[in-house]
Amino acid sequence: MGESSVPAAIRKTLFYLCSPVALLLLLLLLEVALALGQTRNRARPHGSIKDRMLGSGMVATFLFIPSVARTTLSLFACVPLDKASSEPYCAAAVGRYWVLDMGQQCFEGYHAAWAFALGIPMLFVLAVALPLGMSLFLWHNRHQLTMPRFSRHYGF
Repeated sequence: MGESSVPAAIRKTLFYLCSPVALLLLLLLLEVALALGQTRNRARPHGSIKDRMLGSGMVATFLFIPSVARTTLSLFACVPLDKASSEPYCAAAVGRYWVLDMGQQCFEGYHAAWAFALGIPMLFVLAVALPLGMSLFLWHNRHQLTMPRFSRHYGF
Protein backbone atom coordinates (compact mmCIF):
# COMPACT_ATOMS: atom_id res chain seq x y z
CA MET A 1 0.00 0.00 0.00
CA GLY A 2 1.40 3.43 -0.95
CA GLU A 3 2.46 6.08 1.51
CA SER A 4 -0.15 8.79 2.11
CA SER A 5 0.71 12.38 1.29
CA VAL A 6 -1.03 13.49 4.49
CA PRO A 7 1.40 13.33 7.44
CA ALA A 8 0.63 10.85 10.23
CA ALA A 9 0.12 13.60 12.83
CA ILE A 10 -2.53 15.23 10.64
CA ARG A 11 -4.26 11.89 9.95
CA LYS A 12 -4.39 11.25 13.70
CA THR A 13 -5.78 14.74 14.36
CA LEU A 14 -8.42 14.34 11.65
CA PHE A 15 -9.42 10.96 13.07
CA TYR A 16 -9.84 12.43 16.57
CA LEU A 17 -11.89 15.33 15.21
CA CYS A 18 -14.09 13.22 12.92
CA SER A 19 -14.79 10.37 15.35
CA PRO A 20 -17.21 12.36 17.54
CA VAL A 21 -19.09 13.56 14.46
CA ALA A 22 -19.42 9.98 13.19
CA LEU A 23 -20.58 8.76 16.60
CA LEU A 24 -23.11 11.60 16.83
CA LEU A 25 -24.50 10.69 13.40
CA LEU A 26 -24.79 7.03 14.48
CA LEU A 27 -26.59 8.10 17.64
CA LEU A 28 -29.03 10.23 15.65
CA LEU A 29 -29.65 7.36 13.23
CA LEU A 30 -30.36 5.13 16.22
CA GLU A 31 -32.86 7.69 17.51
CA VAL A 32 -34.62 7.73 14.13
CA ALA A 33 -34.70 3.91 14.02
CA LEU A 34 -36.14 3.75 17.54
CA ALA A 35 -38.77 6.35 16.68
CA LEU A 36 -39.77 4.46 13.54
CA GLY A 37 -39.97 1.24 15.55
CA GLN A 38 -42.24 2.88 18.09
CA THR A 39 -44.60 4.19 15.42
CA ARG A 40 -44.79 0.76 13.77
CA ASN A 41 -45.54 -0.94 17.09
CA ARG A 42 -48.03 1.82 17.88
CA ALA A 43 -46.16 2.49 21.09
CA ARG A 44 -46.52 5.95 22.51
CA PRO A 45 -43.34 7.85 21.67
CA HIS A 46 -41.50 9.70 24.42
CA GLY A 47 -41.58 13.10 22.73
CA SER A 48 -41.22 14.08 19.11
CA ILE A 49 -38.32 12.78 17.07
CA LYS A 50 -37.01 16.34 16.80
CA ASP A 51 -36.96 16.73 20.60
CA ARG A 52 -35.33 13.34 21.10
CA MET A 53 -32.65 14.02 18.51
CA LEU A 54 -31.98 17.48 19.94
CA GLY A 55 -31.63 16.10 23.46
CA SER A 56 -29.36 13.27 22.36
CA GLY A 57 -27.32 15.64 20.22
CA MET A 58 -26.81 18.03 23.13
CA VAL A 59 -25.69 15.30 25.51
CA ALA A 60 -23.31 13.85 22.92
CA THR A 61 -21.93 17.30 22.10
CA PHE A 62 -21.18 18.03 25.74
CA LEU A 63 -19.50 14.64 26.12
CA PHE A 64 -17.29 15.22 23.08
CA ILE A 65 -16.34 18.87 23.67
CA PRO A 66 -13.32 18.14 25.93
CA SER A 67 -11.65 15.73 23.50
CA VAL A 68 -12.38 17.92 20.48
CA ALA A 69 -11.04 20.99 22.31
CA ARG A 70 -7.88 19.14 23.36
CA THR A 71 -7.30 17.91 19.80
CA THR A 72 -7.94 21.36 18.34
CA LEU A 73 -5.58 23.04 20.77
CA SER A 74 -2.92 20.42 20.04
CA LEU A 75 -2.73 21.90 16.53
CA PHE A 76 -1.07 24.94 18.16
CA ALA A 77 1.08 23.12 20.73
CA CYS A 78 4.74 23.91 20.07
CA VAL A 79 7.88 23.52 22.18
CA PRO A 80 11.16 25.37 21.84
CA LEU A 81 14.23 23.23 21.19
CA ASP A 82 17.97 23.92 21.17
CA LYS A 83 19.00 27.50 21.66
CA ALA A 84 21.68 28.77 19.36
CA SER A 85 25.01 27.91 20.92
CA SER A 86 28.58 29.02 20.54
CA GLU A 87 31.64 27.04 19.49
CA PRO A 88 32.51 24.23 19.97
CA TYR A 89 28.86 23.21 20.43
CA CYS A 90 26.35 22.91 17.64
CA ALA A 91 22.58 23.18 18.09
CA ALA A 92 20.92 20.55 15.92
CA ALA A 93 17.34 21.82 15.96
CA VAL A 94 16.97 25.51 16.74
CA GLY A 95 13.41 26.82 16.87
CA ARG A 96 9.93 25.78 17.93
CA TYR A 97 8.62 22.35 16.95
CA TRP A 98 5.11 20.93 16.83
CA VAL A 99 4.41 18.55 19.71
CA LEU A 100 2.56 16.03 17.52
CA ASP A 101 5.39 15.86 14.96
CA MET A 102 8.73 16.87 16.43
CA GLY A 103 10.27 16.82 12.96
CA GLN A 104 8.02 19.69 11.86
CA GLN A 105 8.79 23.29 12.77
CA CYS A 106 5.82 25.23 14.06
CA PHE A 107 3.83 27.23 11.57
CA GLU A 108 6.03 26.26 8.66
CA GLY A 109 5.25 23.90 5.82
CA TYR A 110 2.19 21.74 6.22
CA HIS A 111 1.77 22.68 9.90
CA ALA A 112 0.96 26.29 9.03
CA ALA A 113 -1.61 25.25 6.45
CA TRP A 114 -3.38 22.80 8.76
CA ALA A 115 -3.18 24.99 11.85
CA PHE A 116 -4.78 27.93 10.07
CA ALA A 117 -7.19 26.01 7.79
CA LEU A 118 -8.44 23.58 10.44
CA GLY A 119 -7.38 24.98 13.81
CA ILE A 120 -8.75 28.52 13.50
CA PRO A 121 -12.22 27.44 12.27
CA MET A 122 -12.42 24.77 14.99
CA LEU A 123 -11.49 27.34 17.64
CA PHE A 124 -14.28 29.55 16.29
CA VAL A 125 -16.77 26.67 16.54
CA LEU A 126 -15.68 25.78 20.08
CA ALA A 127 -15.31 29.31 21.44
CA VAL A 128 -18.08 31.16 19.58
CA ALA A 129 -20.55 28.98 17.67
CA LEU A 130 -21.34 26.37 20.35
CA PRO A 131 -21.78 28.86 23.21
CA LEU A 132 -23.81 31.16 20.97
CA GLY A 133 -25.99 28.26 19.81
CA MET A 134 -26.64 27.15 23.38
CA SER A 135 -27.39 30.74 24.42
CA LEU A 136 -29.87 31.14 21.57
CA PHE A 137 -31.52 27.82 22.46
CA LEU A 138 -31.87 28.89 26.10
CA TRP A 139 -33.14 32.34 25.11
CA HIS A 140 -35.70 30.82 22.75
CA ASN A 141 -36.91 28.49 25.55
CA ARG A 142 -36.52 30.96 28.44
CA HIS A 143 -40.20 30.72 29.41
CA GLN A 144 -40.04 26.92 29.65
CA LEU A 145 -36.84 26.65 31.70
CA THR A 146 -38.69 26.18 35.00
CA MET A 147 -41.24 23.69 33.65
CA PRO A 148 -40.69 20.12 34.91
CA ARG A 149 -41.10 18.56 31.44
CA PHE A 150 -38.40 20.80 29.98
CA SER A 151 -36.05 20.12 32.90
CA ARG A 152 -36.61 16.38 32.61
CA HIS A 153 -36.01 16.44 28.88
CA TYR A 154 -32.97 18.71 28.66
CA GLY A 155 -31.68 18.81 32.23
CA PHE A 156 -29.00 16.19 32.07
